Amino acid sequence: MEVSMKVLYMSHRYHTNQTTIMKGWKENGHEVRFLSQYAGKVEDYTYVKPIVVGYSKIFMAFDYLYVHFLKRKDPFAIDMKLKCGVPPIWKLAKYIKEFHPDIAILRERSIYTICMNAICRHYHIPTILYNLSPVWDKPKKMDLAHKIVWKLTPKYRITPTNLVGIDYSGLVKDQYGYWAPFLMEPQEAPEEKKYFHNGRINVFCIGKYQERKNLKMMIEAVEELLAKYDLHLTIAGEVSNHFHEEYYRMVTGYVREHGLEERVTFYTNLNRKQISEQYRKADVYVVPSTGEPASITVIEAMAFSVPAISGSDNGTASYIDYGKTGYVFEDNDKKDLIEKLNKIICDRDNLVKMGAAGYEHVKAHFQFRNYYDRIEEILENMRNDQISQ
Repeated sequence: MEVSMKVLYMSHRYHTNQTTIMKGWKENGHEVRFLSQYAGKVEDYTYVKPIVVGYSKIFMAFDYLYVHFLKRKDPFAIDMKLKCGVPPIWKLAKYIKEFHPDIAILRERSIYTICMNAICRHYHIPTILYNLSPVWDKPKKMDLAHKIVWKLTPKYRITPTNLVGIDYSGLVKDQYGYWAPFLMEPQEAPEEKKYFHNGRINVFCIGKYQERKNLKMMIEAVEELLAKYDLHLTIAGEVSNHFHEEYYRMVTGYVREHGLEERVTFYTNLNRKQISEQYRKADVYVVPSTGEPASITVIEAMAFSVPAISGSDNGTASYIDYGKTGYVFEDNDKKDLIEKLNKIICDRDNLVKMGAAGYEHVKAHFQFRNYYDRIEEILENMRNDQISQ
């Protein structure tokens, strides 16, 4: 990291999983700025406060009509802007020109990215795409529409997802895709961690209160295991719209109806400090979701010396060293989730051993050096491309 760089990021929002990356750039002498399309409800601005660029006024008018009238019953209507949102072009160009970074890292293949990529090309600024599509995936679609989008977006890309799940069968490697992992600072060493708070095994789960997070399945799995073990489940999730509120009422109602109030605790919209306190109390962490692009919480848990379990339909399931730092269960399979939970909680000594292995796993594979090396490798390939042209 001898040469300092000016690095510019653009994303729809400043997600928590970017925090350690921003810290790494700054602590190693680089200048970094972050442009976001909007501000999320829960964000950590410890190292970088994003500049909210927003959308063009014309698009905002259309978005309001789309969300509140055309698709008012669709809980995912608000996500339309992630792919189709149009930036305020002159405002965006001004930020890019004034900062003039050495590299710009742009989130997703979208209209926003196409516009920003064109501006960066105009100012001769190299760009890298950042998305969650895995390095190892099914063969690319080769129709005209996809070819046009690839032509208008950055050639090289980074992704924190090597593959979805842990099975490489039938997958091919993207020659321009590079695995740049999520980063996580070690938080609580195994010798410092106090396991089995209140004498029981404490299971922790984070996820927005929505159906695909499978929180009801998680509750049902713990409910079945209560016949054999003294367990407590804590769920922390986001409630930021009426769809979340509806699902939250459903799962809390289930707990009341089944007399599980002493066994299941719910939290909403916790900040980072509060989330960390829950990890410190946890003995096992679970990502029960389906359709999970890439959950950073897998290594977040390991950083607190907590073994992790993930569903197979998760882009970071492969972050788990299977059988050593946790397990992966079949997507949407409650029976298999129960089996994997049982494998960890049946032996408390082994649970502690797996937690310690997870902590070392994070230290070895999910630090800024691992991320920075991928950026350097891509920049070197870009330089070679220019020489060969």
